[in-house]
Amino acid sequence: MSRRIVIRLIIRGDDLNLDVTDRRRLAFAAAFTIIALPAIWLFTRGEATTGSGAPTIAAAGIDAAAGTNGAPVVTDQGSMGPNSPIFIDGPTTPPKPAVIQIVVPAAVKGDYTEGGASYKSGTTAAPDTCSAPDAPFGAALTVTNRDNGRSITCVNRAPIGLTVGLAIQLNPAQFSQLGQLVDAPIPVRITWNGSE
Repeated sequence: MSRRIVIRLIIRGDDLNLDVTDRRRLAFAAAFTIIALPAIWLFTRGEATTGSGAPTIAAAGIDAAAGTNGAPVVTDQGSMGPNSPIFIDGPTTPPKPAVIQIVVPAAVKGDYTEGGASYKSGTTAAPDTCSAPDAPFGAALTVTNRDNGRSITCVNRAPIGLTVGLAIQLNPAQFSQLGQLVDAPIPVRITWNGSE
């Protein structure tokens, strides 16, 4: 009797018809795997604890310098090698913010006033006109921003009333020389009669 080999495609849902020999082979392979894997794990774990890490390093292609007991010698070269970067030492935390003192020239009492400065667009005859009710009318005024020390000069020609807290009203061009328009009102010192 001749044996014929029949090749049949296994379709999903078909049962595997294993004969006794195939079942024995499958059981033997499963038992061997269950025993071999823990054994391999135990043997390799024992090598790792003895400190012989040279084969692992050599397997990676790195030459290991031998020490007195055959273990690799570790040199302190850093991760970048002998030419590692140099970091400049400095404070680990930034300094705490401090109040910066702006030096404003001293003024003779009675010849200056302090308060807020604002701006308003208007039609004035001269571009250097400003309005400061507490300063003498027609006087040349020096207006100094107390926050940044910038100053301008204007002439007090427009006697108009200002709201509480304001000492002077400027035009937008004058105000922008002292500070940003969005910062209005800004603290200023107004001097006249050469008292600056």
